[in-house]
Amino acid sequence: MTAVCRSWRASLADQKINFPAICLMLQENDTSDNHCFYSMLEEIFDELDLPELREWRCWGSPFGWLVTHDLNCEIRLFNPFSRASLSLPKSSWCIEKLILSINPKESNSNCIVFAIYWGFLDRGRIGFAKPGDLAWRTLIYDDDDDGDDDDEDDDGGGFLWDDAIYFKCNFYGCLNSGEIFLFEDLNGAHPKSVKFASRPPNFHGGRTCYLFDLDGNLCMTCRDPFDVDDGNDDDEDIGYTIKYVIFKLDMDTKSWEKIYSLGDRSLFLGNCCTFTVAAADYPGCKPNCIYSTDASIDVADIGIYDVEKNRDKDIGLEPFPKSKPVEQLLSVAPPVWIIPYPPL
Repeated sequence: MTAVCRSWRASLADQKINFPAICLMLQENDTSDNHCFYSMLEEIFDELDLPELREWRCWGSPFGWLVTHDLNCEIRLFNPFSRASLSLPKSSWCIEKLILSINPKESNSNCIVFAIYWGFLDRGRIGFAKPGDLAWRTLIYDDDDDGDDDDEDDDGGGFLWDDAIYFKCNFYGCLNSGEIFLFEDLNGAHPKSVKFASRPPNFHGGRTCYLFDLDGNLCMTCRDPFDVDDGNDDDEDIGYTIKYVIFKLDMDTKSWEKIYSLGDRSLFLGNCCTFTVAAADYPGCKPNCIYSTDASIDVADIGIYDVEKNRDKDIGLEPFPKSKPVEQLLSVAPPVWIIPYPPL
């Protein structure tokens, strides 16, 4: 099927645009203001002229909002469909990921954006701010047995922050070691991250980890690249693909259980805050599948991971259904997951 482009130049106030329920936001080219919102089900992409995003790096969300960062260190929340914008403090950090914790329209007071960043001599830190704040605040890493909040040598033992989530009225983060931290006193004088759960058994760290809510359970999936053997006896491989391991945390015992199904949910991760949806609510979504994008534009990092198919055999990521024009767009900039109009 050939992808169909539906282009609008009028303002959204003048025209009702029927965007797909869940889509990839793709940039037309490095210098263009055109952004395409691609529906994998219909192979249709809706196009918007968004000069507001010129030279901005974007992270998506299921709330219809983007978190954006530009070359002038400006950071903001931006809704590409309403053109609404909410300012966040500037920062000179080298930002790895920006995570929107909750829909800013629902609760401005609890709308916290987390920034995973690299700073001068930092091995990886996490900061946070709310729209309208004057400055970012950095969470102290507290893994000391005595419970103090001394920041000396508290660098996570060389591990890096990977993700953060708002879950059951609390904020949590994870390191790529697989350890879970509870964020405390975010509105107080001494915000810190306190170790909440150890890594899963036999988990050696160094992978990319993502936190998500699965039917009221705090879960973590870990992205693990592995080589694909070409079948010959030499040491050469034909490339690599991705597999995911999924864990569920018992919040009372702090123990992990490895699970092998997402049930009727679809999981979206990559250049966005990690989120799940009920597949039946979004036509075209496959249940028990992980929809993956990555900060790189390597197509090996982009695709659909069928959890059931990979249970017995490592198939890895299967490519998104896409036409040639969309395949070309994927090579321009990292794609971003976004739900334009999330259900009420």
